[in-house]
This record gives sequence, C-alpha cells and structure tokens, in this order.
Amino acid sequence: MLESLLGQRGSRFVRGLLGIMLTLAIWQMLAWLDLINAVLLPSPLTVWGAIVDSLSDGSLIRHIVASMERVVVGVLLAAIVGLTLGVLLGRSSIIAEYCKPIIEALRPIPPIAWTPLAILWFGIGNAPSYFLVFIGAVFPVFISTYSAVRNIERTQINAALCLGATPAMLVRDVLIPGALPVIFPGLRIALGVGWMCVVAAELIAAQSGLGYMIQQSRLLLQTHFVVAGMIAIGVIGFAMNALMTILERKLVPWQESSRAT
Repeated sequence: MLESLLGQRGSRFVRGLLGIMLTLAIWQMLAWLDLINAVLLPSPLTVWGAIVDSLSDGSLIRHIVASMERVVVGVLLAAIVGLTLGVLLGRSSIIAEYCKPIIEALRPIPPIAWTPLAILWFGIGNAPSYFLVFIGAVFPVFISTYSAVRNIERTQINAALCLGATPAMLVRDVLIPGALPVIFPGLRIALGVGWMCVVAAELIAAQSGLGYMIQQSRLLLQTHFVVAGMIAIGVIGFAMNALMTILERKLVPWQESSRAT
C-alpha cells in the first residue's frame, strides 16, 4: 500500500524516517523513566537543546566547516592519487609487480598510527588532518580502481585499440567508464573512512572541528555536546553519501537500470 502511494524510494524513506522517530521516542521514554544515566547518555531533548545552543552561537557551524574542509581536501587528494595509481597499476603488470608489495605493506597500517609522524612532519593544524584523511581514504579508492581496471574484458580494450584509440583515449573512454561501477563504492567507502580519520586527527592534532569539539566537551563532562557532535557527523556523512549516490546514478545510469531489471 505504501509503495503504491509513494513509490519504492519514497516508501523506503518513510520507513527509515519512522525507524529514526521510533528510536528517538524509546530513547526519550527511557530518559523520562530514569532508566539511563543523564550524564552518561543525555535525552534527545537535552541533545536537541545543545544543538540549538551551539547553532545559535555559531560554534557548531565553525566546527562543521573545519571538519568538512579537511574531509573534502583529504578525500579529493586520495581520489586523485588512488585513481591514478589504480589505472596505472591495473594497466601495467610490470609496474604493479614493483609497486603492489609496497602498497599492500602500507595498507594494513591504521591511519591513527601515522598521527605522531603527521604531527612531526606538519605540526598542529589542518595539514596533519589532510594527511591522515588522505592515508585512510586512498587505499579503498586504489583497491576498487585497480580491481575494476584489471577485470575489464580484454576484448573491449582490443576493440578500442583496433579503432585507433590513443592511450589517453583508452583511459578516458574505455577504462574509466568501465571501472566506474566499482570505483564509486570505493569512493563512498573512502568518504566514510575519511570522516573516521578526521575525527581521530582532530582529537589530537587540531584546534577546531567536530572531533575537537567532542574532545573538549568530554573533558568538561558536557555529554550533551559530545552527542550533538556525533549526531552532526552522522547527518553530514549521511548527506555526503547521498550526494555521492546521486552522482553515481548520473554518471553510471546503466548500473541503475541493471539493478531495476
């Protein structure tokens, strides 16, 4: 009934919204009944008050802008490097034999383990955050691009070469379009990893951002501002992922049509 009125996507949105509202209602009810410690986990109304207060004085907006800038810059750098390396190593087995072991050795190292070096190299500020986001996001982009390029059928490449495609045309018109359905999930994963890395970086090596806000609020036992910062991260991350999904539908329309069938 719901799908007939709103369509499949509309019904999914309504169900998701109802799930969120039900969760908030249960959470608030537990707070009213004093079944949860208000210091350890404040009620939704208290958190909402913290969000309104931090929006009114502009502090939340400043922290959001700082964190978003670091995530966007770091993920963009990771996308450029990851896509370039993925295409290059995916096309050349010889280069892959030299570079792949180094990449596979660096990939398991947690981004947070790079924090001391990032501070030594770049000091305190935006630069270490850019670096840590880049380190966390570059490997999902590289792995998805490399795997996608390696799995493109050889007949497509040979057909393009027979039609006179130059190396640049081969990358632009065959490899990248053919790899996009796999690249986009890698980019979305990189975006989520980027948010995790920027919060970790801001806890240690920054004087602004949502991670810094959460850390300062924790030290002051202002748990409602801690939760407010967490909610801001979740909402912004959800919105950025939704934008990536819309962009994927625009650039890879054949992927959406194949899912529908």
